[in-house]
Amino acid sequence: MKNYTLKLYKNNGKVEIVRTKKKKRFLKIIRTINWQNDIKKVYLKVSYGKRKCIEGCICDFYNDGLYENKGELLQTFKYFDDEE
Repeated sequence: MKNYTLKLYKNNGKVEIVRTKKKKRFLKIIRTINWQNDIKKVYLKVSYGKRKCIEGCICDFYNDGLYENKGELLQTFKYFDDEE
């Protein structure tokens, strides 16, 4: 099961962290972000869980990135969410 994490870096210097396992709830949160007035940038992390890596140890597998607009965030989320 995937875990979705957002860190919202606001213009006033505060950071809000949102975590969920439900894709629908996560997309609703993304759609409600006020990019013009409130948010400077957003950190996105999609975690796929722990799996055995090439070296034989158990590692966390995830994709992440930092975004400054809604278009980039949604496009990247689409690619991260399709990864299996």
